[in-house]
Amino acid sequence: MVVAIATESAAAIFGLGTYRGASARLAGLTWGAEDLAADTGASATRIGGEWTEPVRVVRSFALFGAATAGTAAIDTVHTDFRDLEGLERECAAAARDGFAGKLAIHPDQVAVINDAFTPAAEALAEARRIIAAFAEAGDAGVTSLDGRMLDRPHLTAAERLLARARGSDGG
Repeated sequence: MVVAIATESAAAIFGLGTYRGASARLAGLTWGAEDLAADTGASATRIGGEWTEPVRVVRSFALFGAATAGTAAIDTVHTDFRDLEGLERECAAAARDGFAGKLAIHPDQVAVINDAFTPAAEALAEARRIIAAFAEAGDAGVTSLDGRMLDRPHLTAAERLLARARGSDGG
């Protein structure tokens, strides 16, 4: 299996939408800030712990490129491997935004990353309830659960969450 680092140069970001069908072995698409910064002449990738604007744009494009390719979006490394709290915050943001995982550069980062990207039991239970609500509704494009309107994007998100869980722990 291959996880492509797809943003090592400025030119590479313009190819992020071209990975669909590139290989049956494509398991994920990730991005990198440091080589890209060197290529563009940027003096920093972060200010006060936050990505600079050009880097944020590339991060988003990598996420969209992975979605277009139908593969996992993997967030880039947190280079300060001693800053596990900062890593935890980055992982939470990446998971919220749709990334399926994060690259690690140090063994101490693995547990934090695994914790952040392993779906919580409550989230899995809610996903199962959403899927059940749609199954009960038949071929409806919209249903409800606990007074909330649910449409097809909710179903898709629930199915993806369960698929991700099955891939990581059989759940």
